[in-house]
Amino acid sequence: MHWVDTSTEIPQSWSWKVCVLIAAIAVTLDVLIVQSPVVWLGMAGILAVLAQFRSPLSGLAVVIFTCGLLNYSPFESGPLSRLYPGNVAIGIFLLAWIMTSTWSPRTLFPALAVRGPLLSMAAVAPLSMMWSRLHPDPEVTYSFPHSDVSWATAQASQLVLLAATIGIPFAVSAGIKRWKDVETVVIMIGAVAAVGTLLTAGGLIFGYGGSFSILGATRGYWGQPWDSSMEPLTALCLPFLYAGVLFGRGWLSRYRLVCVLFFLCLLGVVLTVSRASWLLAFCGLLLVSASWLRRRVNPVLRLFITVFATVAITFSGAIGLVSHFYNPDEVYGLERIYYYATALQLFATHPLLGVGAGNYQFFDRSYEGEAAGGIAHNQFLTVAAETGVVGLTMLLWLVVALLRVRRQLRFVGEPLDDSHEWLKAAGSAFVLVWIAECFFQEAFFATAAAGGGMRVLTVTVYPWTLFGVLLAACRLSQTTALIDN
Repeated sequence: MHWVDTSTEIPQSWSWKVCVLIAAIAVTLDVLIVQSPVVWLGMAGILAVLAQFRSPLSGLAVVIFTCGLLNYSPFESGPLSRLYPGNVAIGIFLLAWIMTSTWSPRTLFPALAVRGPLLSMAAVAPLSMMWSRLHPDPEVTYSFPHSDVSWATAQASQLVLLAATIGIPFAVSAGIKRWKDVETVVIMIGAVAAVGTLLTAGGLIFGYGGSFSILGATRGYWGQPWDSSMEPLTALCLPFLYAGVLFGRGWLSRYRLVCVLFFLCLLGVVLTVSRASWLLAFCGLLLVSASWLRRRVNPVLRLFITVFATVAITFSGAIGLVSHFYNPDEVYGLERIYYYATALQLFATHPLLGVGAGNYQFFDRSYEGEAAGGIAHNQFLTVAAETGVVGLTMLLWLVVALLRVRRQLRFVGEPLDDSHEWLKAAGSAFVLVWIAECFFQEAFFATAAAGGGMRVLTVTVYPWTLFGVLLAACRLSQTTALIDN
């Protein structure tokens, strides 16, 4: 089947350089909205809205750069202390998507595999909140001793987090009109990861970064505004850039830039000094490499390479080195076992609808010592504790739906066109890595129980954006197939 590009039927969009310029201007304006709401709210708000309404890609560029490089709140207390510039940019981006779309649920949320579980989770979360209100635990104090943010504000924040999370992939997918836009979005995300890498390296060299350390190495980004561009963004973006390097020569219009971003992103993964990020990045690289070998190398040679790599790793001492990452005398992090136990206890005592979405923090503080972690650091356990077996069922349904989308990356059941081969390999690896991330942190759904209030949304926006890119690719492939037929 001959694949044709339908871009000739769609008005030409701005180049990625123009999108970056608009992003820089609009990011500045979004920051002014948060820092000086009285003086700048009118002028900056109008200009920022116009910039994000001008083009879906320019609006998405604002979100990508703001969430990755301006991850801070200028307010120290009160409800606004839970608001970040990235949240403002996300809100404008989603508003632009809704205002420029047909006001129809079928148009906003097309019939995709993930629509059912996402909308079901949107119904389960407020139901669990209502249940927690009607049947509060008398032994738990639903308040924050360190803040004046109320229980009602926390639950409102949880609803906003959930609504934004569900809307992001559909808004991103709707904003991508042609195949070149897919490449543009990946490059913008890679650019944010690259800037975060350079800032982190500068922080380590000149000492202006963070001081948090693990295994004797300093996390130069820890607690800095650009920290969300490092972990886990670098690990999740890596499969796309690596696949572009392996498969994109002769097909990607900015191949050299993709290569540069890949090496910077790979360095960024190393600088995270995060065992989870290292493991996710390794799995992503391995899956993309396996895809490349499957297409380029005969089975006998693949078997030889696999055996040789296994023997080399076994006798190189790498396994012994890895064991240091889990030695409680040398590292921290094993206290998460207590967090898992806490989540399982909450699930056992509140099996049906859990303790209420976003309420994990209140119950967790009732445990003393190492058991108080705020969240479970595991998506499955957090959902089980907060929304019970009903929410956990919706989450497992979502995982199955993601695997279905991964299969759809074959693009209408036909062999993938060479020009899009990189995207299939990247998307297949990304979906599996993203699911694996759920065992280390809340990778799918942000919870208000996480520290920083709305800040967590500026981190989870990236995997949902990348997933929106895959949804757009599936839609574009169906469009080109229909035109070809």
